[in-house]
Amino acid sequence: MHRDFIYLDNAATSWPKPESVGEAMVDFLRTKGGNPGRGGHHLARQAARTIEAARSRIGELINAPQSMRVVLTQGCTDSINLAIHGVVRAALKCCPPDFKIHVVTSAIEHNAVLRTLHCFASDGLLDLVIVPCDHQGLMDPQAIADACNERTVLVTVSHASNVLGTIQPVGQVSRAIRERSPDVLFMVDAAQTGGHIAIDVQRDDIDLLTIAGHKGLRGPTGTGALYVSERAFPESCTNPRLFCERRGGTGSIAPGLEMPTHLPDALEAGTPNAVGFAGLLAAMDASCESIHEHEMSLTAQILEGLKTIPGVMIYGKPTIENRMPVVLFNIKGLCAREVGAILDTEHHIAARGGVHCAPELHNAIGTCTDGGVRVSPGTATTPEQIGRFLSAVRIIAESSNER
Repeated sequence: MHRDFIYLDNAATSWPKPESVGEAMVDFLRTKGGNPGRGGHHLARQAARTIEAARSRIGELINAPQSMRVVLTQGCTDSINLAIHGVVRAALKCCPPDFKIHVVTSAIEHNAVLRTLHCFASDGLLDLVIVPCDHQGLMDPQAIADACNERTVLVTVSHASNVLGTIQPVGQVSRAIRERSPDVLFMVDAAQTGGHIAIDVQRDDIDLLTIAGHKGLRGPTGTGALYVSERAFPESCTNPRLFCERRGGTGSIAPGLEMPTHLPDALEAGTPNAVGFAGLLAAMDASCESIHEHEMSLTAQILEGLKTIPGVMIYGKPTIENRMPVVLFNIKGLCAREVGAILDTEHHIAARGGVHCAPELHNAIGTCTDGGVRVSPGTATTPEQIGRFLSAVRIIAESSNER
């Protein structure tokens, strides 16, 4: 790695991780590396305590009513698939043959949501409505509620766009949905917001919340969580609205061929990534409120600096208000991937050019062909590094103008 390397791709995954993350993972492998819930010996008990501590901390972070409602997963995409497949399969099992279920989502969604829903819609198993957004990537809560009907089983929206960083008013969305369709399940993709801004599943009446461990929470990859509400999985119900096709050992109930009917075991088959969650637990212990403030200060510096460079187009909200530490831009005359490559090879700056797995949003803002260049500062980013990035963009833009 070049000694002057600048990492501005934290929206993809945060880097570098806190030192304590690697230390906790090494310590787990050396002293606690048993299989949690699958043995009575001390290593298995130590591993189980690590898993439950991570579950409890995530529950506190999102104000879950009970930690058992936090299902640990392989990441946010895994959580999204578990939720969408679960809701759709449960609805298909319960509905009469001539009843076609209905799902509402938004144009800002990541392909983790869109492709998962599309696989059912393309097979004719559900009707899918994608509600458009405005040019700043903001959703209208009432438009989402109005898209619901008597066949709607799920509404799913991102808490914030991974492309523009625009934060959605999920509380308003939830209230609008409840007024029109009280029993619809409401899912929120918090991949970009977890660890950055406050999330309260009880206040905002969220049924399913998907979380990434490796972004704002600064944990290792391969870690995530799915919060499941009482509405989605009643504690006393043998027919939940979330059906899990994943089968296997849980360690809690060994005899019999049926999966456990209680959370989290009903949705957690197989050996969990205990070493990863040891790292995630350490990352959450290392977090503090000033991190997000620092990143937003750098985002403001990026926005103001890019505005002064001729030929640069900035997308989304013009200020840091209602925005995550994410900025999307293009340079006139150059495709986004080319700019990303030049930043990498000539200036040693890691950014991401392309459509960022969110094609509907790029269609909405007019960048569907080439996408844009996304930069996202992190905890270790400095104002001096942002200054160097802006200088690099100016050099690239001036070179483009001379062509």
